[in-house]
Amino acid sequence: MSENLTGVIERSTELRRAFDRSFTETPVMRATELDDLLDIRVGLDPYAIHLDQVTGVFADKPVTPLPGSFPELLGIAGFRGAIVPVYDLRTLLGYARGGSQRWLILIAGQTRIALAFDQFEGHTRVARTAIVEESRGATQRHHVREIVRTAGFTRPIVHLPSILEMTRKRAGQGNL
Repeated sequence: MSENLTGVIERSTELRRAFDRSFTETPVMRATELDDLLDIRVGLDPYAIHLDQVTGVFADKPVTPLPGSFPELLGIAGFRGAIVPVYDLRTLLGYARGGSQRWLILIAGQTRIALAFDQFEGHTRVARTAIVEESRGATQRHHVREIVRTAGFTRPIVHLPSILEMTRKRAGQGNL
């Protein structure tokens, strides 16, 4: 009986120490407190895109130009059996058209469009608290509503819903 009591006392002491230790350890972030971003470049400038708004990243995909379209539309490309309009992210963000845009992302959602950009730099996972709203003012950029700030970098986040809205309006006017 005393061996059983000794075991209980040792176990309760171990549990108490673990409980006390839990207050001194840094809490582990939950997945719901993190955001995944794609790191890209448009021209020489860094940007980010929310990964959950993208269904694919493609390199060197052929784009067929369309005549008589507006400047943001580069043409069309085939993705998984569907023909999708491809827009120039550089132009949408207010840059002059040009550059080697070898990368495409396919945007998630009911309206299927792709965006062409200059460089794919990788993936970043950040705490949700690292993402802040961009201040509204004269310096606000086209299709940017948030900025990600970490100790290592700061990047504007491309607001894909505003790009989709703009393309929907153009499609309603008889354009792609």
